[in-house]
Amino acid sequence: MNQTKLLKTITLALTALVIAACANTRPVGEWSKEGFSGKLNNILIIGVTSRSTRRRVFEDKFVEGLAALKVNATPSYELIESSLYLSRKVVEKAIEGQDMGAVLVTRLAGVNEKEVYRAPDNQNENLSYFSYYDKAWQQSNDGYYEQYRVVTLETNLYDTRSGELVWSMQSETIDASKPRQFIEDQIRLTINTLAKRGLIGE
Repeated sequence: MNQTKLLKTITLALTALVIAACANTRPVGEWSKEGFSGKLNNILIIGVTSRSTRRRVFEDKFVEGLAALKVNATPSYELIESSLYLSRKVVEKAIEGQDMGAVLVTRLAGVNEKEVYRAPDNQNENLSYFSYYDKAWQQSNDGYYEQYRVVTLETNLYDTRSGELVWSMQSETIDASKPRQFIEDQIRLTINTLAKRGLIGE
């Protein structure tokens, strides 16, 4: 292995360590409507999925999470049948007379496969830089590449008074093989971000 390939291997190994150290779910993009202010309450929560059970779990968990911040919310399945396509017209009809302040919609934006390099397990983390460099030469063939399934979600928040989009976030989850954990991580990230932006909470 030449020096260029070795440096690439080390870089990929460091990238893998960074990914492993991060939470499974992280934001990758965010937008807020300029000039919008005020805390939103009475939020309709919509989880866009063809699986009715997963939709219920997602929406119920989201309502519970918001309740901890004393934010009122309603799961959409209580107002909209799972067989209905969640068009704007359907949502507007469902919230008519419900005194909803906002509508939050989370949908699947994409699923991709990514590859990261896994360094050999027997490398000594306490080695000095030069010792690590020498050892990397010796163990360069012991590492391996691993495929990850990356799920991208998009969450949009609409103000019902104006009907306008006021906030949006795209998030990525690495290895969403555990649906319940995936849902909980996504909800936690969304609620924490909304609270930091001053859009919800006391």
